[in-house]
Amino acid sequence: MGYRAWRGVAGAPRSDQPLRSRRQGFGQRLRPAREGRAVTSQSDNSLADNRLVCATRVLRDQCARGIAPYITAGDGGLACTLEVLHALDRGGAHCVELGLPFSDPIADGPVLQAASTRALAAGTSLTGTLEMLRAFRQAGGRVPIALMSYANPLMRHGLSETALRVAQAGADALIVPDIPLEEGALLEQACAEAALCPIFFAAPTSNDDRIIQAGARSRGFLYVVGRVGVTGGGTTFDSETQTFLARARALSAAPIAVGFGIATAADVRAAVEHADLAIVGTALVRHLHACGSNPGERAAAASAFLAELQTGLS
Repeated sequence: MGYRAWRGVAGAPRSDQPLRSRRQGFGQRLRPAREGRAVTSQSDNSLADNRLVCATRVLRDQCARGIAPYITAGDGGLACTLEVLHALDRGGAHCVELGLPFSDPIADGPVLQAASTRALAAGTSLTGTLEMLRAFRQAGGRVPIALMSYANPLMRHGLSETALRVAQAGADALIVPDIPLEEGALLEQACAEAALCPIFFAAPTSNDDRIIQAGARSRGFLYVVGRVGVTGGGTTFDSETQTFLARARALSAAPIAVGFGIATAADVRAAVEHADLAIVGTALVRHLHACGSNPGERAAAASAFLAELQTGLS
């Protein structure tokens, strides 16, 4: 993530910013969260049938590992996104992180920024994305979907109302990278009301207490990033990185998914040494963009790419 976002993830002091175009500043709106403590709690019973909770529970019970591809909604058109979702579902993805395009994606590197720009230029919106997701579920799509969105689009009509719309469309979780743990109580409350999983982050700079809190307050999985920075750069799974991932796994009550810089089957193999899920985004988005905007061709490319990544699980 960019510097502003990572200060929030790692727990360093943050200065509240006014809400304005192309900036996120939600300190005033999310003020009820104090001292890193959740104001509301979410019963695991309310998520007993949540697809993401069930999928990660099966992974843990079977001591198995999985892959969570990331795609940008509307990159190539929502018709392409729909077909790619079906392809990833048929191919055995354990979860799909579906990114809502945004004009100021501070956690994203150049490839995902460009994907957001293309999707926005094509007219992709939250409403259109949810309509596409609803069509995916109506056609029998079963893979868990974690919607990744920056806070601005979710807050425009109220976080609770939007979370309900997201759940009704068929998503299972919300990932909001610019709402840090200290300001996460309203996200937790909105997710609890909608039976969605709130997902928080842990970084290599996070101390043990922060990882424990983030893992306890996440449902489905804790998003663990392999390195500080934005998406797209390579992550070296050296002894220091593996020590951090092992620490996160030991401290987190939730399963862990590791992302940022995972691009190949070898990366997947290294990532899942201590993680339950490997999130692969930039490499897949780049590959799909190179295939053009034909839905069938993109779907076939997604299937082949996922199959190659899955060799890292064996």
